[in-house]
Amino acid sequence: MITKKIVFFVMVDVPTFQINQKELQNIVGFIHNKERVLKKYGAIKIQPNIQCKFALKKKPKKLVLHPITKRIAKVNSNNLIYSVRNISRNDKVNEQTAVISDECSPWSDLSSYLNNDQRQLNISYSLNSTFFLKKMAQVNFDIHRIPKMSLLRLAGKEIISECVPCVKRAHGIGAIFPLSCTEQHLFSLDYHHEGGIHHWYIIPNDKREALSRLINKEDSSICLDHGQIVIDPLFLDKHHIRYHRIKQCPNEFVVLSADALSQSFAEDASWSESIVFALPSWVEEGHASKPSSSCQCDIFNRSLSKTIDDTVFSKEMIQQYIKSYLDNNTNDKSIILKDQNYSSVMTTSTMDDMQSSSCNDEPIIPSNVKLMFSSQQVVPSHDSASNVSTTSLISNFLNEDGKYESDINNGQFQYQVLE
Repeated sequence: MITKKIVFFVMVDVPTFQINQKELQNIVGFIHNKERVLKKYGAIKIQPNIQCKFALKKKPKKLVLHPITKRIAKVNSNNLIYSVRNISRNDKVNEQTAVISDECSPWSDLSSYLNNDQRQLNISYSLNSTFFLKKMAQVNFDIHRIPKMSLLRLAGKEIISECVPCVKRAHGIGAIFPLSCTEQHLFSLDYHHEGGIHHWYIIPNDKREALSRLINKEDSSICLDHGQIVIDPLFLDKHHIRYHRIKQCPNEFVVLSADALSQSFAEDASWSESIVFALPSWVEEGHASKPSSSCQCDIFNRSLSKTIDDTVFSKEMIQQYIKSYLDNNTNDKSIILKDQNYSSVMTTSTMDDMQSSSCNDEPIIPSNVKLMFSSQQVVPSHDSASNVSTTSLISNFLNEDGKYESDINNGQFQYQVLE
């Protein structure tokens, strides 16, 4: 006799935090204070309030970007995994405009017409481009400052100078950004400037191994880190791989945790930009020393020319950095970061107004939780932690019952849409 059980799946959007003007001035410290939640979900969303100021160009930089020559094709006809390949002259690419009626429609459309045709990603990247102004008053947010405010400042000016913004363009309805991991497994900050809503799917670091085993069964040559595949969320549901969603609107930040995987699609044409940074856990949890992938991927949006040497991040220097830039109670005007193993001494200045003292430590947990029920045979799980994680997620949601996400009536910034 076959015993069956009811399996509960819960799919919860990542927590949303509101940030005020003072906290925005030290957003890296703000993120560090939320790192426990960030690590659990693989990402968080940050909503600036109406008082937040941004060092944005009055007129947008005229970026004429063309979609990258990449197409989507099924790995095989029986699964929900799609590979990203170069477009050749003989390829028949479907240019039909997608129609998005709900979050599921892009995936059903992808499955239906890719049985016969292939589809272009319809995205582009522009490395070292930005819509933010440099060297503005400290009170205004400027994305260029993020790497230097982070732990990467200990790596020196050469590394900091290579950590540059990357403008991302969705060229139309249903544009897809394939599955990827941030360069060298760093953290990432993504700001949505204008255009269609972005729907993100985040796979936390602790689910990478389970996903990798499943993908290897399909094709051992597939790389998870460099935009080589697109995964239908139904595949993750089917195999009990925990993931989380984000609905990112203009003027909102998405923060990706170290080593998290993400993919997304846009409801319409849009502009956004991102930059990498590091928190102490990037070194302490081994992300910095993780071996580089041995894949042969053509990485077209790489900014760092070489691997960051993790030996420069000594415990003493990390603790001094935390005290200088991340702790709330430091009043020192100048902190000396000195490593006993090195002869050089680095002096850094701190500012009284660069403190992070959040008055909103609790995340806003969205109420739109999707529960799915399925009847399955009792078999050993390939991901033993999945049941524990699911129970924990349900408990967290119930504990936050009654807290609803509030709308931020923030000013929208207009950008010229260039085709």
